[in-house]
Amino acid sequence: MKLRLAVVAAVLSVAACSASQTTVTEPVVYSLAEAADSVQIRVGATISVEGTLISFSSLVSDSRCPMDAICVWQGDAAVQVSAQKGADTQLMQLHTTLEPHSSRAHGYSIALLSVSPYPSASAPSRPDSYSVWLRILRVQ
Repeated sequence: MKLRLAVVAAVLSVAACSASQTTVTEPVVYSLAEAADSVQIRVGATISVEGTLISFSSLVSDSRCPMDAICVWQGDAAVQVSAQKGADTQLMQLHTTLEPHSSRAHGYSIALLSVSPYPSASAPSRPDSYSVWLRILRVQ
C-alpha cells in the first residue's frame, strides 16, 4: 500500500512539474539588412528588428488554388501579423493576391512575400505548419 502511494505521489509530482513549465523562446534578432532581404517567421513566432517585435499570429484564410487542382482563380492567403514597439501593438492583415500586400507600423514597411506551405488537395496542411516570408524596410 505504501509503495502504491509513493508511486501515485511521484506521478502526480512529475505531472505538476511538467504542467507548470512553459517554454518561452526569445525572438530571433535580425538586422535591418537581413529583414530588408526577407525573413521567415513560423506561425506563433516572433522576430526582433531594431527592437521592434514582429509576430506571425495566424493564417486568417487560405483560398489559394491547390497545386494538384485546376482552378478558375489563383486564390488568396491572408495572414495576421503584428508589430510591437514598447506597449504599442499594431495589427495588420496582409494578403498574397488581394490588397493590402504590405502595411506600415512603427517606421517600417512590412510586406508579405509568400505563405508556406502551398496548399495541396491531397495532403492538407496542419495549422501549426505555416510560415510567412516578410520583407521589412525602414520608411521615413
